[in-house]
Amino acid sequence: MDVLSQAEMVAREQEAFQSGVSAAALMEAAGEAMAWRLVALYPQAQTFLILTGRGNNGGDGLVVARHLAESGRMVQVVLSAPEGQLGELPRAQLDRLIGPYPNLEIVPWHDDLAFPGSDGVVIDALLGIQARGPLREPLAGIVTKTNAARVSNFFRTAALDLPTGLAACEDGAAPDHRDAAVVADVTLAVGFAKSVLVREALAAWVGRLEIVPWSRVQIASTPRQVLVGPELAGLLPRRSALSHKNDFGRVVIVAGSPGFTGAPALCAQAALAMGAGLLSVVTRPEVHAIVAAQSPHEAMVSGWPEGGGTSPVVQNASALAIGPGLGVDEKTFEILRAALATGRPLILDADALNALAQNLDLLREAKGPVILTPHPGEMARLLGRSFGAEERESVAREFADRHNVTLVLKGTRTLVTAPGQPIFINTTGNPGLSTGGSGDTLTGILAALLAQGLAPIDAARLGVWLHGHAADLVLGERGCEEGLTPTLLSANLGAALVSLRAQAVAVDGLIERAVLADGSNASPG
Repeated sequence: MDVLSQAEMVAREQEAFQSGVSAAALMEAAGEAMAWRLVALYPQAQTFLILTGRGNNGGDGLVVARHLAESGRMVQVVLSAPEGQLGELPRAQLDRLIGPYPNLEIVPWHDDLAFPGSDGVVIDALLGIQARGPLREPLAGIVTKTNAARVSNFFRTAALDLPTGLAACEDGAAPDHRDAAVVADVTLAVGFAKSVLVREALAAWVGRLEIVPWSRVQIASTPRQVLVGPELAGLLPRRSALSHKNDFGRVVIVAGSPGFTGAPALCAQAALAMGAGLLSVVTRPEVHAIVAAQSPHEAMVSGWPEGGGTSPVVQNASALAIGPGLGVDEKTFEILRAALATGRPLILDADALNALAQNLDLLREAKGPVILTPHPGEMARLLGRSFGAEERESVAREFADRHNVTLVLKGTRTLVTAPGQPIFINTTGNPGLSTGGSGDTLTGILAALLAQGLAPIDAARLGVWLHGHAADLVLGERGCEEGLTPTLLSANLGAALVSLRAQAVAVDGLIERAVLADGSNASPG
């Protein structure tokens, strides 16, 4: 799905209006879609406090309030401006709320407003994408108090379209303090991902990114794309009833060393959960017994030959994953050279990347496709220099093109790219992934997808999305990010696949819903 600038998003809206879609119908469609997405994200929440502005973003919030109230939730609408200052569309939406909803309260903002507790959700509908400049009063004070209450009360915060205050960062700036913008746990972008929302430096304010699609028909037209479920659902095909374990690939994981014997097991359990037909773990001979004891029962565990040469298991692999917990010494270089020479699809992670950073020329020895999965520190070692958050996309593009690899640059907004491909920006995941072993799990997922025949770029973008989505499902079930272990992550990969495939059938986007609401024959544009 396209990443657009704020100006490009406004232009798409104008195209829709010129085709006959009314602004009122588009607001209704957006508000309704965001309301039901919030219900899905926070099914246990019964209390919603909605901070509304006087413009169309506030109007979106009022539509959300109406649909939440109709669903039986307790809703409090907080007006940041007097009713007489509301725009035409927000005023019309406010009129629809007055009277018929006993579970909905409308109040003006006041400094001693009571925020909900940890079972509540605060919705930011103060300012939209056309706001300019830093926040002024009273909005600056509202944002400061909201952010402070979020820290003390532990409610979730959801921003509609973008967190209030971040529009000022469209020019590449970043907030100079926390309260320059609303700190959101999730941002529900209307139509497309705006460029300001996918910047790594702004992730602390944007939180998780959800996109309410513009149209049922999505045509990728920009060199920057966000990864969304409907566009990924068809990459992993259904299995035939006439099948055999060899049809789903032989994954070989080369990992583990003294003191790091858990990494192979975490990688292996993820590969199995993602459907690998056969799984082998090859480790250093001195830890063979420990790794064998810790690995899943389904894994075949062996030691790398001590006298040199290549493990015969490696030669028969459908896909190889090298590096988790492997250590960096001469043995690692021996293993790396042998793996590169096989011509098998190859994932290099962790210590394989650290070894590669000492001799990037090794990549020239690759006889088959290679995926690299560095975190920012590993990427800096590969580059031989540090880099800032705003360089991530250019760094990823340049490195992938120069070395002819598929690159997965991890981060809050993990990037995926390859020569001749767009920059793909992931939208799934949460802070629960910030734990040891999460990267090993991703490596196992990617290896299983490669072994099942996916092209490297498809395995990479599908794998990172599923990795994050599984974490989001765990968060939705547990309610907290703490304790989201790699084992829990792997256990939820099946649910992530089910959830992904439920998105395979395209649903009406905002344009189709707005056309239907208008009762017109306007073209979706």
